[in-house]
Amino acid sequence: MRNSAGRVRATTAGRGRSRAVTTPVAASPSAAESEQAPPELGRGEATRRHIKQVARRLFATRSLEAVSIREIVKAAGQKNAGSIHYYFRSKDDLIRELILDVARLRDAQHEERLNALEAGGEPLSIRAVVAILAEPPQIATDDAGADDHALRFLNMVMINHRDLLFAAVQGGADRGIRRCFDHLKRLLPELPAPLVQQRLMLAMLYLFAVASSREAAHEQPDQWRYLWGHPAARDNLLDSIEGLLRQPPSPETLATLGTSPGGAPAPPKARRSRSG
Repeated sequence: MRNSAGRVRATTAGRGRSRAVTTPVAASPSAAESEQAPPELGRGEATRRHIKQVARRLFATRSLEAVSIREIVKAAGQKNAGSIHYYFRSKDDLIRELILDVARLRDAQHEERLNALEAGGEPLSIRAVVAILAEPPQIATDDAGADDHALRFLNMVMINHRDLLFAAVQGGADRGIRRCFDHLKRLLPELPAPLVQQRLMLAMLYLFAVASSREAAHEQPDQWRYLWGHPAARDNLLDSIEGLLRQPPSPETLATLGTSPGGAPAPPKARRSRSG
């Protein structure tokens, strides 16, 4: 029997009389906690994931600076800030974990796709490698970093807090991207190395912005119907990135770089001779 205080009341017999024994029973997780994680997760892990999901959404739609611990606690349905400090110690630690969650998810999928491409036996092309980087993540309900705000969150971090992103992925959460970059550098031998590096960085900034708009399209499909609702959108995206990488540098760029089209140092300009 359960009394109003949430305890189990049992009756035991002994020496001809009975006595009541009360045993504490753990409170059931809230509805918000239960719906945010698979049933096999314990209550603590379900709460932890729910807090992260709420924080990721708030950070993605506003900014790291604009969102307070108090707002995360309220939006996550927690009683006080103690739950944040219990699970993550601080707001900074929570942010670092969120970055690492998304980075690890993306990196694992990059590696899986690149492994499959390399195992196919066909010569790799720029377009095939770019397609790996441009492919949206496969969302699974048990992925800690997977929801419809993950890439917008990562894009915001990439633009405004690159130091946090690079610090978080130093443990190897960018191996897939680095492998893709190595292939692309090999496939662009005609371009000077400094320009290839710059173009790879530009391509990634472009892809982060693209991924953010794709996520937003899930919530507002009508506003994006002429882009992500169009059947040619994916191929056109790959065309644009491939064009960014392949485009021969202009004479102006080469002059600024100080090299000729073949990559050798540009010859010095001849001085005019003064007559008379």
